Amino acid sequence: MASSSTKRTARPPRSLAIGTPRVPRRAVPKQRPGQPGGRRDEARRERVQALCAASVRLFLERGIDGVRVEDITAAAGVAKGAFYYYFDDLEGLTTSLFVPVGEATEVAFRRCRDGLAEPTGELNTVYQRLAMDLGMVLVQHLDVVRLYLQERRGPDRGARRPIRAWARRLEEGARWLTEEARRYRVMRDLPSPVVAHAVLGAAEQVMLAALAGEPLGDPATAVRHLISLILDGTRVPG
Repeated sequence: MASSSTKRTARPPRSLAIGTPRVPRRAVPKQRPGQPGGRRDEARRERVQALCAASVRLFLERGIDGVRVEDITAAAGVAKGAFYYYFDDLEGLTTSLFVPVGEATEVAFRRCRDGLAEPTGELNTVYQRLAMDLGMVLVQHLDVVRLYLQERRGPDRGARRPIRAWARRLEEGARWLTEEARRYRVMRDLPSPVVAHAVLGAAEQVMLAALAGEPLGDPATAVRHLISLILDGTRVPG
């Protein structure tokens, strides 16, 4: 019987602080009066950080559709015109919020891909590392991930577009992981989209439970249990 530790044969093959998002580099204007890193440049970055922090707080409280630009600028303590100096609209602001999260997610999937490409790569070990890497994304970008969980099923429009784009990337990643498990011959011949959505849905439910303060125990142990449930539930019968 194939096991989750089956060896592969060789084949070709910035974080947001919790509640206080860092200033995304792309949000800072290209034209900067004064020296980069100087007082005016620092003040500019502080205003962008205030806008980002205020937007996340309000989005979580009211939902994206219930927040206007003037709400964010009032909460951030800056003039409304300052918002448009840094962002074209609310979608541009949300895009900036999710840039660090998207980059960290891509790094996690790249590490997983590289691990699976190694001749000695073990499916279970590589998946465990991916789960831990994605867990770090959750910890380092907690409020932005919370926003994703809140808004991921809403209409794909306006300020929600970057969130839905990240949701699609996660769905693609889940489908790829499913196809890799089938390549290992440790997963039954189940439809990849069905398995991918089931896996992603289970992971999101665990995240929601963790954020709600449910007693899930040690995070690393919870991750191992989730992976075991997925792999054991879809394993080729021996």
